[in-house]
Amino acid sequence: MSNKSILQRLLVEIDEYNDYKIDRDGFANRFINSIEALESIPYLVIQESRDWQYRIETEGYFVEEGFESVSDNIIPHLKSWVNELITKYN
Repeated sequence: MSNKSILQRLLVEIDEYNDYKIDRDGFANRFINSIEALESIPYLVIQESRDWQYRIETEGYFVEEGFESVSDNIIPHLKSWVNELITKYN
């Protein structure tokens, strides 16, 4: 599978997560696995993806504890980051 295909599929999964069609833990795992499956990417991208994974997981804990969700702020930035990867590593 090409990097572009992997990242486009990831964009679909981000939308599904945002629409509550995918649970947080499953999405966080698929997210990091997708990024790690990319070919010829710098290690910095892996590090950035782990930061995103942490944000996704932390967001879920806030929601579970009854605090206000901040995913509206996370999702657009996450999608923008993935789109940048599509442009750079296509």
